[in-house]
Amino acid sequence: MSANNGHDKPDYETALISGASRGIGRAIALRLSALGTRVLLLGRDTAALEAVVAGCPPGTASACAGDLRDPEFVDSIFEQIEGLPGSLDVLVNNAGATDHGPVHEADMERWREVLDLNFFAAAELTRRALPGMIERERGAVINISSINGRHTNAGAAIYAASKHALNGFGGCLFEDVREHGIKVSTIMPGFVDTDMTARMKKDGTRMIQPDDVADAVAFVLSTSTSCCPTEIVIRPQVVP
Repeated sequence: MSANNGHDKPDYETALISGASRGIGRAIALRLSALGTRVLLLGRDTAALEAVVAGCPPGTASACAGDLRDPEFVDSIFEQIEGLPGSLDVLVNNAGATDHGPVHEADMERWREVLDLNFFAAAELTRRALPGMIERERGAVINISSINGRHTNAGAAIYAASKHALNGFGGCLFEDVREHGIKVSTIMPGFVDTDMTARMKKDGTRMIQPDDVADAVAFVLSTSTSCCPTEIVIRPQVVP
């Protein structure tokens, strides 16, 4: 189905999901595969990825384990995509890391690692995925950012900086590709009950759940070709 057909919903055949071994990425993988989209899952933990594959409907999921900051691994991802049936129509940039502490105590090597994963890896996957989407005039790039991409707080400088960068990237990307029928959406959750927030002294049951973010991704993909929800902010209903 062409993306230039009025108010129809595009058909999405294959989705590439980074950071898919647990938490938000796992929830997105399970949701999209249940909706009939083939998913290719990226992460560094082979066993955890295979567990997610096993939880998807048979034949709908495969995994590729490695470090997104390694150019050779990124090459291998797109080699694997070429061997999959159908076209790569959806990219979910979800992989991320954080480092907490005041700026004057920053470990700059660690900060570069966070920026490389949270921003540059997303930018590179997007750059590699776009030509096929542009050729088909159909596709979606969904960036899982954070409310820290809008707000600031003590000790979160590199995480917030990387998410601010991802937000700006998503906005500019939409302007670059909107005429090609490609949706670009940046989803900005507040506290989500994941491994990353587990060390915080907060009530995980009062946080956003990973399935809530998966709902937002499914919503973006369900919208017609006449619109694009370019930004979605999700906040916990009650304070964690």
